[in-house]
Amino acid sequence: MGSRKGSWGAWLPFVLVVLSHTLFFWNLAQAGEKWGFAAISDIHAAHASYENVLNEINTPTVAREDRGGASDFLLVLGDLSPVSVNYGIFERVFGHRRPLFLPARGNHERKKDLQVIDSKILSAATAALGQPVNRFSRSGLSYWLDWKGSRVIVLDQYADFRKTAPSTLALQWLSKALESAHSVDHVFIGFHEPIFPWETEEDPLWSILLRHRSIIRAILFGHTHVYFKTRFPDPFRGIQVINVGNGGQSTHSDGRQTIVCVIVDGRSARVATLQTPDGKREFRVSDTFSLNKP
Repeated sequence: MGSRKGSWGAWLPFVLVVLSHTLFFWNLAQAGEKWGFAAISDIHAAHASYENVLNEINTPTVAREDRGGASDFLLVLGDLSPVSVNYGIFERVFGHRRPLFLPARGNHERKKDLQVIDSKILSAATAALGQPVNRFSRSGLSYWLDWKGSRVIVLDQYADFRKTAPSTLALQWLSKALESAHSVDHVFIGFHEPIFPWETEEDPLWSILLRHRSIIRAILFGHTHVYFKTRFPDPFRGIQVINVGNGGQSTHSDGRQTIVCVIVDGRSARVATLQTPDGKREFRVSDTFSLNKP
């Protein structure tokens, strides 16, 4: 018995090295594969339009190969109230093979909506990831997670990152999330309302974002129901910002349903924007552009 135990002890360091290398190369393979996610916003109670958007995400009919197939997750950038109804539609459309559903808090979410996000949606994400998402606090809905060599950071503008007075501790949390992300290939940041300060270097949020512009591929938001893109604060060295437009609600908008598809291919990333006139099912590619460093 003693000799067997000693023999196993001699082999143990070798086994641990093999296991560690296996996990390392498995993670590299995941990070190197082509994959994508979809970003939408402003669902409200437009259930039929929203379901049309989900069907296109679930079963791509437009540029399927270029989009890398079905989306790994949905980044839903606010105003998805009533959340219980809209999340139920998501569950029904995708069935048991559901992608991650990553919501941001919008200005129309109410207390019951926040409870559903907290207790059901983020719990489902935790179960799918096998570990909790990294949250700033239980009182807000700011969180981040890593996925295939990328980091996704979602900010709560109505608790932790108020535009008038963001929490100092929340800003420190964001700084650490970005500093620790320099080992990943891409960072994507989502929130609900656009923020374009006059003095970016003096702005509490944007001063942090600009310090890490080299790893931030895109900042995505909604709220205005109108799709557009630009680099901010300047077209040469600015960060790519994208208003993902209208994913359901058709009033006070550009009159289109919009899906922003982000395609990650190793260290490269790009966008294919899909749009359809409201009330019609057929989507078309309306815009394509790179998210690589300018």
